[in-house]
Amino acid sequence: MPPRPKLLPAVMTITAAATLALMGYEMVRSAASSVFLTQHGAARLPEALMLVPLAMVVLTFAVSWLLRRFGPSATYSITLLASGLVLAAAAAGARHQVPGSAFVLYVFAQAYIVLIVEQSWAFINSLFSTDDGKRWNGFIIAFSTLGSVLGGVLTGMLSERIGSEQIAISAAALTAVAVLLSRRAFRLARPERTAIDRQPERLADYFALGLLRSDPTLGRLALMVVASQSVAVLFDIAFHRSLQAAMPLQDPRTAFLGFFWGGVNAAAFLLQLGLCPWLLRRAPLRRILAAIPLLYAAAALAGVFFPVLPVLGAAFFLSKTVDYSVFRAAKEVLYIPLPFSARYRAKLTIDALIYRATKGAASALLSLAALAAGTLPLRLHPLLVVIIGGLWHRVSRGLAEPGQTPRIDQGQTMKI
Repeated sequence: MPPRPKLLPAVMTITAAATLALMGYEMVRSAASSVFLTQHGAARLPEALMLVPLAMVVLTFAVSWLLRRFGPSATYSITLLASGLVLAAAAAGARHQVPGSAFVLYVFAQAYIVLIVEQSWAFINSLFSTDDGKRWNGFIIAFSTLGSVLGGVLTGMLSERIGSEQIAISAAALTAVAVLLSRRAFRLARPERTAIDRQPERLADYFALGLLRSDPTLGRLALMVVASQSVAVLFDIAFHRSLQAAMPLQDPRTAFLGFFWGGVNAAAFLLQLGLCPWLLRRAPLRRILAAIPLLYAAAALAGVFFPVLPVLGAAFFLSKTVDYSVFRAAKEVLYIPLPFSARYRAKLTIDALIYRATKGAASALLSLAALAAGTLPLRLHPLLVVIIGGLWHRVSRGLAEPGQTPRIDQGQTMKI
């Protein structure tokens, strides 16, 4: 491990780079959505969302190829610069009514940020020990959360003054400027831990599919991400359906959502600073990660019996705050002792490609079910969360603490 005086500066420098990128993402996310609605309308949003998984496959392969060709430092810089250029070009094209530019801006805005965030965590996980991760992950997430909050505030203050397209171009500039910080972070880091262990030989190796099948921890992480994103979609839909029924007027509903998401960010920030460092250092990771789906299932069960806005809103609020804090902080610790291919390539596949693809696939399945059966009962969504939460808990129970042999319950096999 690098000496302590150099380790934290490198980690905080890469965190600052990611924070700038997240600030830009909060700006471009709102701008891209607004521009898309203006040029294409809400009816075409499903078409754009269906393109996101395809974009993730292409971008994940591109990052993995860059890792093979140039290594992690140059790949991170190229990702930031290329993202900034694509965002700026698409925003400029949308401003001049170039056909397809609003589609590109919206789809790319959905996809690019997870590649930057996961590369940032791969770098951090390469430097940290397991104890370091338990101690500092919550603080790192809290610091980056400030960037997201500031990006949202800037968007609200500036969008009517300079226009949505200019907001996206400003976000592109922030993303590109983050390169300066990222270069310094890699200079401060010890190169051995970010050195490539082996090069991919087949197409599947670029996505580390062999590792996902053979490594029990990675296989379980992939299943946990599938479960968590499926739960997120179900809670999201149930919440917004109950919100529409309870608050049919647009402006009061918008005000409510503003306070809701402000509360989510504030609560997550407090958990990141307070609960995460304390909990991760005192409880086994397996127990923490196995308790989270049970917590979600209990909240969802209340929604099954009382499918009203206060109950479903509280369940959605709880899931988002825990996901943004404890779940992320604990999950990242599992990657720390793994080799380069797991920390970079497999992580990109799990936390970028599978993460985004699951949300699209879950939404598509629910849409198909609604087309076949009509409007789905509101209670069905929290009921499915209860079922998925039970399966998710079973997967999490089999996790091993970092450095230990994976635990397989009697009669339980690991498949992916």
